[in-house]
Order: sequence, then C-alpha cells, then structure tokens
Amino acid sequence: MVLLGAVFMKFFSSSQPVINRLLAVLLMALSMAALAQSNSESWKVFGKLSNSTIYIQEKSIEKIGPFLKVWILQDYLAQRMGPNDEPYRSAITLIQFDCQEKKSQKLNSQGFIEPMGKGRFIDLTESDPPWIDLPVDSVGFHIIETFCASTK
Repeated sequence: MVLLGAVFMKFFSSSQPVINRLLAVLLMALSMAALAQSNSESWKVFGKLSNSTIYIQEKSIEKIGPFLKVWILQDYLAQRMGPNDEPYRSAITLIQFDCQEKKSQKLNSQGFIEPMGKGRFIDLTESDPPWIDLPVDSVGFHIIETFCASTK
C-alpha cells in the first residue's frame, strides 16, 4: 500500500495541489478501510461509554518524543450523522496525544455505515483540527496514562 501511494504521488507530483490532496485522502481512506476490514480481530476493547464502545489497535501505537499516535475505533450504539448528513455507525480515527500537556488532536477520521469499521465510509477529517484538553475522567486521558509511559 505504501509503495502504491509513493508511485501515485510521484506520478501526479507535477499536477495541481488539489489533485495531490485528493489522492492523499483517497490513499488514506483505502488504507483505513483495509485496516478496519482485514484486522478486525486486532482491535481490543479499551473502554465503554454510554453511547459507544472504544477499541484501540495496540500494534499501531507510535510514540515520537512526547507525542503518541493511536488508531481508535469507536462503535456507536445508535446511528450518527456526518457533516453532510451521511449516516455512520462506527468511526476509525488516528489521534495524536501530547503526553506532557494532556491534550489530543484528531489527525484523520472515517465514519463507516456498519459497526466495527465495516461497509461504506465517509470522511470525517477536519481541515485544521484543534488540540483539545483532556478531562481527567476521559478515555483520552486514560490512553495517555496507559501508554505514554510504557510505549517506547
């Protein structure tokens, strides 16, 4: 998949930046779909909320300096609506955590029409995602407590 992405980006590097962005989004979406559908057994329950179950993929956790990147799957009990009124039942999101400042930032997010990241997907990625302070009782705060010190 990475090689395919590199070939596409090299081939279209002389094209307009809009095309490059669209190709990057398409490749990321295809990667996420493959990640969700071929590795559904690798998601581990991390916690439950009143409206959803949170899963993480421990093998994908990456720590760079004070930052932690984690793929999270959120499986909702009821259907939700995306930014263009498109329904989805689950979302796979790449979240970056600041271990020192106790903040998080969504880097990429896709909603899926079926539970556990299956079926057709819609883009939920924000163009300029803000850093969000994490409350002490939040799932994100517990991810920081669990993985920031133990992940090298």
